[in-house]
Amino acid sequence: MNYRIATLALTLGLSTIAPGLKAQKESVPTFVKDIVTNYLTFEEAQDIANWKSEKGNLSFSSAHFKDGTQSLLWTYQNGATIEIANLKGLKEAGDFYPGGQPEVYEPSFYKKSHYGGVKMWLYQEKPSIGKITFQVGSNLQMANTAPKYRFSVNLNFTGWRAVWVNFNEDALVKNYKGSDEMTSLVALTPSGQSGKIFIDHFMLLSFVSNKRHSDLQFENHKLNLRSGDGYEILAPYQIFLAKQFNQQVDVKKLTEESKTIADRLEFLILGDKTNDWKKRNTGIEKTIDGKIKGASAIFDKLGIHKANDFVNGRPLFGIRDEHIPKEGLNYDEAILPTAFPLAMDYRLNGNKTAREKLMLTFDYLQDQGWAAGSAFGTVDHVIKLNPIATAIFLVRDDLKAQNKLKAETDMLIWHTRLGSMLTIDYTRGENSDKIRGGALAKLITILLMENDSRKQELLQDFKSYMDYVASISPGYSDTFKPDFSIYHHRGTYLNTYGTNALNTMALIHWLLSGTPYQLSPQTTGNLKQALKRQAEIAYGVDIHYGAGGRFPLGNSSLDGFTFPALAYMSMNGNTIADKEMAELFNYIYDIAEPDVVARMLSPVLTYSGTFGTLNLIERLHKMVGAQKHRPADGAVSMPYSGLMAYRQGNAFATVKGYNKYVWDFESGRGENNLGRYLSHGMLVTAQGDEKMGFKSLGLGLNEGFDWSMLPGATTKMLPADKVLYYTKGDQKYIEGKHRNFSESVVASGLQQGTNGLFALDLRDDVFPDEDKSLFDNSFRARKTYFFIGNEIICLGSSIQNNDTRYPTVTTLFQYRTDEKRKNSFNGKEISASSSLNQKADGGYFTDQNGLHYIIPKGQPIVLGQDKQISYRGANVGDQKSIVLNTSGAYEKTQEVYTKAWFDHGTNPKDKGYEYEIVLNTPTADLKPYLQNKTYEVMQKNASAHIIRHPLSGITAYAVYSAAQPLKGTLIHVDRPMLAMVKEQAGHLWLSLADPDIRQPKWNHNMSHMPDSITNGWGTGSIATLTLKGAWYIAKQLQEVETVSYMNGNTILKVFCKEGKSIDIPLQHRTMDNVDTE
Repeated sequence: MNYRIATLALTLGLSTIAPGLKAQKESVPTFVKDIVTNYLTFEEAQDIANWKSEKGNLSFSSAHFKDGTQSLLWTYQNGATIEIANLKGLKEAGDFYPGGQPEVYEPSFYKKSHYGGVKMWLYQEKPSIGKITFQVGSNLQMANTAPKYRFSVNLNFTGWRAVWVNFNEDALVKNYKGSDEMTSLVALTPSGQSGKIFIDHFMLLSFVSNKRHSDLQFENHKLNLRSGDGYEILAPYQIFLAKQFNQQVDVKKLTEESKTIADRLEFLILGDKTNDWKKRNTGIEKTIDGKIKGASAIFDKLGIHKANDFVNGRPLFGIRDEHIPKEGLNYDEAILPTAFPLAMDYRLNGNKTAREKLMLTFDYLQDQGWAAGSAFGTVDHVIKLNPIATAIFLVRDDLKAQNKLKAETDMLIWHTRLGSMLTIDYTRGENSDKIRGGALAKLITILLMENDSRKQELLQDFKSYMDYVASISPGYSDTFKPDFSIYHHRGTYLNTYGTNALNTMALIHWLLSGTPYQLSPQTTGNLKQALKRQAEIAYGVDIHYGAGGRFPLGNSSLDGFTFPALAYMSMNGNTIADKEMAELFNYIYDIAEPDVVARMLSPVLTYSGTFGTLNLIERLHKMVGAQKHRPADGAVSMPYSGLMAYRQGNAFATVKGYNKYVWDFESGRGENNLGRYLSHGMLVTAQGDEKMGFKSLGLGLNEGFDWSMLPGATTKMLPADKVLYYTKGDQKYIEGKHRNFSESVVASGLQQGTNGLFALDLRDDVFPDEDKSLFDNSFRARKTYFFIGNEIICLGSSIQNNDTRYPTVTTLFQYRTDEKRKNSFNGKEISASSSLNQKADGGYFTDQNGLHYIIPKGQPIVLGQDKQISYRGANVGDQKSIVLNTSGAYEKTQEVYTKAWFDHGTNPKDKGYEYEIVLNTPTADLKPYLQNKTYEVMQKNASAHIIRHPLSGITAYAVYSAAQPLKGTLIHVDRPMLAMVKEQAGHLWLSLADPDIRQPKWNHNMSHMPDSITNGWGTGSIATLTLKGAWYIAKQLQEVETVSYMNGNTILKVFCKEGKSIDIPLQHRTMDNVDTE
């Protein structure tokens, strides 16, 4: 078979890099080549040996081709037909697919059913009237007179068009009766017409992708069960075409407004005559120069040329087409590296040759089918529209002069789904891919139009659309949640997807500011709050490794993905509009590596301007001067992310969990395949120089780190081969065992002033893997982290599972051993050259970052230091990778690490732990903590974890079950609850949060989540709490529904929603303030 299949990237054969280390390969299920039942390239006469045409002629032609060097040319007259008897592979295409995982991209498991059909490409040199009809039958007579399958293709096009047909879903003839064994196919031309059509890359398959999309040539009929598709493109185009634009327009005013926006955008891309952009030292000039040189070389490889008034070149395919010929390219490979650099070469350097190459590239794209009304077979993940949109924008005058601007504008109207703005569905959120990859392209499309009523109304619609995408979205849908988590893939994505979208919103906010289309004050507030939240949860620029989906090592956003956004939201035009935001920008300016932002300064998927953006950044920095605003000390809880962050002086900590609403981890092809335990309570604790972020800690996550022993997490101590997991779909876990939910509601935090707590009811409810190692549905633990002043007090209980092979552990810390960085145990330095497996009954550690871990006696702990086998990955973040000593995505490695952990043993039953981490304290000042505990554990069982902290006056509660009475001032709750009580001199400060955000619950993981769940709003609920003694509300609060008294105690009914922390001030009444008559 003469096509390159997508499995090439999937064979993860890992080289041996140390004696006795054997690399693990990803098992490859039924993939692309196995579903092809016949593949015709029309390069040889035998391909059409049994093809016959009445009233027409079949021949091979090199004039146009999508595969090889030629195609099949059918020259037809009125009434012409093609008949193909005993067509190889047709029987199998019409038969059952046996079940399995037939695709590489976003693979899913499909049960046994009929998914077969045909994929082919058709070409016309000029449009025709009518349709070509294809019929499939059990023999030639039945195919002509009583076919089982029939479908028709509109011939109203020029260039190439793809036709993907699932026989049973898209072409089944109603009430068909006859044999189900298909053998023959006929093609019928439209009545009364003659002409010619080219056919190429003809494939019969036992599975035709559900990623296929309808277009103006063929409209499919995907089953409702599998039809939820955010890339559907025909409907919005039809809405756009049907729209009547008839507003009154002040053309002069609209022209000025449009020019203001266009001039700002052109400034961001090209800059101005100043060299302010050089001051940041990003290296962008070298990047752009390299891309310009590369674009010329890639253009030559495309083989684009004109002959007989037609343009030709290497065949082009959709990015999710899994059957690309070996000489073919997908859109991303061909266009992303060429269009924008050629436009920049022309505009920056005046290179007219680059302009002509770009114009020829646009013609080539139109001819290849990248045109209005053409779905390319699939437009799935066609989201990288910024490179071509910005290129068109930069040469818009030249395109207009050559009478080509309309075709390119129409293409953008189609691919940006511009019509979707005209009927916004406010009951759902907008996919962040469409924002980061399509919002700016939408605006560019509108700016390319004539200054008439259509443009004016579309600018108004665009403003409404952007206000909509920046609003709080329901349920699991993208983007913003009430706590300013940013969602994608039905879960939190606080880097890449989510923050790319945030940056795009901020860019557009700046472009539209001061115009009639400026975004609403609510949008402004949301964008600023989302940016501030990003800074609050980051140590420097780094966030928790588990909060970034399948890019745990790409865990920074503020330095690259959202750095320009901080500038955009600080400014209105060229002046500072928000001093606090500008000072936060300046703080990030000082700690971010200058070159990191460069990844946002060339359009790939997302885009944030180029030279002008750097000019803006430098000018803002100069205006702000030395003023900086570092995020304040305190606790930040994000219930929609299962995340908490805590900042105290020079120390920082962040912890992550999961529950029935927040999934555990996401993995992909060579991405985060070690990250199963990232949400098992991993506590990342840092101290020192924020500028270096987590990179300064010495974790060495991609250098030999044991991913089964994450700090703070309760896990199993597993061999590296058991941790490395490649997603594989099955009948229950359709897309594999990732993005898993549990049956718990507790994975959330509480804030009281600058203190807080985080609780996690850890349940592994994933149906186990074959040996119940990495996935084990008997695994349970309850974990609480109390953040008070310079202390993090950690409790664990109810730890249990049935595994008799691998011990369960709670890890204190793990660092790559470095003789220059010292760790100590009980005051004695641990030699970096020692091999250790030392057991102890409690004790204290001081780690290489100056953090102290104090473990009370009566708890078995282990200090280990030795070589360990692990995996090193090539993918270290979105758009970033490193070279391995293998062609795969992972290689085995052996490195020495130092780590300490609680050993709960195998088959643990109701095990627990207790320790505290002391922050911001020199070793010389640690003695008071060692002599006497600063806290009292009042309760630590399956029902609740309660501590009293005398110095602060706080009693803190993590209530997992309402079954038992509680100790302290809070004596009863009616549900799982987080609370802190601070009592002093007759006053009581009660802070509480219901960790249950009460969203509609879906299945065991996010796969195939229906719209009703995805877009279902969470609900609030009234919680009942009982306090010991008579307390009275000291301030009216809308959340407090009622206060009553019984048996000398106080009963509060409080409305809780969205996991928010609620502060309630109370006090005793004294005789001095009792009213008398």
